[in-house]
Amino acid sequence: MSAITPFDPWKSPLCTCPDKYSCSPYVGCDHCCIYCYITAYIPDPFVCRPKRGFLHRLQRDLRKIDPAKPISMANSSDPYANLESSTSLTRQSLNILLPHGFRVLIITKAPNLALQDLDIIRRGDCSLSVSVTTLDARKARLLEPRAPLPRERLKAISRLVKEGVPCSLRLDPIIPGINDDELDELVAKAAEAGISHIVASTYKAKPDSFRRVVGAFPQLRGTLANLYWIEGEVVGRARYLPKPLRSDLLKRARELAQDYGLSFATCREGFPQLQTAPSCDGSHLIPDRRDPWLKDRNFP
Repeated sequence: MSAITPFDPWKSPLCTCPDKYSCSPYVGCDHCCIYCYITAYIPDPFVCRPKRGFLHRLQRDLRKIDPAKPISMANSSDPYANLESSTSLTRQSLNILLPHGFRVLIITKAPNLALQDLDIIRRGDCSLSVSVTTLDARKARLLEPRAPLPRERLKAISRLVKEGVPCSLRLDPIIPGINDDELDELVAKAAEAGISHIVASTYKAKPDSFRRVVGAFPQLRGTLANLYWIEGEVVGRARYLPKPLRSDLLKRARELAQDYGLSFATCREGFPQLQTAPSCDGSHLIPDRRDPWLKDRNFP
């Protein structure tokens, strides 16, 4: 089993990501986000556990991969899960990847935990993409029960940016009736924190995640059922919002990004014309620090 694998094993026709790798030190995610798609294919999805022998396999895989391609860490399990405090598995992985000059995009809802690795991150070819769905703490606890609160994430982004680590915002997922009325404030606060790029995405419904969403927001059951299961469209294995509504929501997010001088992209939405950035995922923000890092033999 490989520690580093090609990204997008399902080959989604709507994926606009650059050619890259996926690297996940953990299986499962203890943030327990009710909209999460991993419950459709990972056993015990909300129980986070380290992958067995991961660091050994990671060292082995370095000889097999193209160093020019970015590594996305991670896509199905947050690399800064609560376990990281005791296992340091992500820190050890970064300590293997970054000194060798590999380009790493960290995708997380816990940038406050990533700050503990700031000594490594700010010296390597590394950028962070941070998910923020709402600024309302009550809604955040319903949507993402065990993830750090959004304002903690924004505070951590501000610190990371000040330390020279470029950050992007994953405005994901946008759910009508839940957070679509917060787009203005979300983008404003993210820009204030110092992000450079926004990638936005609407909620893609699957039966299991949909049951959790309407269970947490029962007043929206009828509205969301109509939008997704009657008026919506099927794309792959998921239900999407009607295309005109998706277009309106994402165009609004793009306009807001442009108002603040930020680049913008969407994620698996079918609107590549809305993209204003060299990459949709924010990997274009990864800095080139390889030479000074490699010349310094005293890295951790």
